[in-house]
Amino acid sequence: MINHQRSNKKGSDSSDTQARAHNLIHSWPKQMFFLTQRVARVTVLLALLSLFTVGCQPRQDADAIWQDYSKRLETVLNQPYLGAPLTPMVLPKATVYEADTKTLSILQTLKLNHCALGQLIAERNSALGKVAPPSQRLIYHIRFIQLAPKCIETLDDADLIHTLTLGLEQKQQQALTMFRQMLTRDTSIKKRLFIGYDSLPLNEMHSGRVEFESALSQLNNIKEQIVAHSWHQIEIDNLEQTLAIFHRQPLLNQYLRSLALSVSQLTAINDYLFNHQTLAACRLGHANRQQEILQNLFHKYYLGQTQAYLSQLNQLHYRLSQPMQRLFDGSVYQGYIEHHFSEQRHALPAQLKQQMRRHVQWWQDFRASCDIPPPEPQQTLSH
Repeated sequence: MINHQRSNKKGSDSSDTQARAHNLIHSWPKQMFFLTQRVARVTVLLALLSLFTVGCQPRQDADAIWQDYSKRLETVLNQPYLGAPLTPMVLPKATVYEADTKTLSILQTLKLNHCALGQLIAERNSALGKVAPPSQRLIYHIRFIQLAPKCIETLDDADLIHTLTLGLEQKQQQALTMFRQMLTRDTSIKKRLFIGYDSLPLNEMHSGRVEFESALSQLNNIKEQIVAHSWHQIEIDNLEQTLAIFHRQPLLNQYLRSLALSVSQLTAINDYLFNHQTLAACRLGHANRQQEILQNLFHKYYLGQTQAYLSQLNQLHYRLSQPMQRLFDGSVYQGYIEHHFSEQRHALPAQLKQQMRRHVQWWQDFRASCDIPPPEPQQTLSH
């Protein structure tokens, strides 16, 4: 009886072991699935955490850099700093120019059906053509000049030849005006000339510059070929692609804000420092701990950060200055462009250089009043 029970127990234990092994084998894929899911969730959480960590890094654009520098000066000097509001120059209102055109009768238009010019005129007279944006109007204008001579050669109607020849001469004379109107009325260009709310980040100062320079070059080529009457050299069909670069590329907006903000803030900081020059100067027989802190602040946060930003901004100005001025020369925006890109005395680039010299002069005067050795060259900017 006992042996029989033991035998039953052994059989039961064996069955239990086999059952557990069976369950383990069949549940293993499911366990692996849940484990994989948990690992995936952890991976996603870590990725999100890294994104938030990166997002929390301070943005080193003009707004942040000038605020940081002015706040540090205010803290050391223990005097309120009011700053200066940004009052950018207003973009002039563009004038609307309607080109004089020679009209053709329906019969005359039908006589052009064999020419590419005929199709072009038909498209211009359509419902969409009559409400075409400035860029499309310029494309039509240049295409008319390019197509008309060849079409005129095929005609035998003296009145039609005379009308088209006068129209061609008229459009050639108006071409530069139409180009300038496109510059000042195209929405993609106009929106990039308004000073926005974002300034250039230091580590992205030249992001998009090559593409933007390419767009400037293409527009300047069109303008130069119009001036030279090199009509068949104009690649006018690529105009919309060129304007699309202005539409998607914020470099110009950010440059304009960075420049205007830097001039206004550095001017305000200089006024602040010169107003408190006596307070900052060293006094004989007194501990000059405050002055040592000021000296380190200048070395770390002006030379190491702010001046580095201004140097990059100046390089960008150097790249864009001449192409921008050539492009808008003679347009209603010429003064606005010169204010932001020229080297004229009252232009913003010249003002910025003047304020930079003024700022360095203040620090030189400050250092001359104190027997403080300059910081060691190996000291770096601390964040």
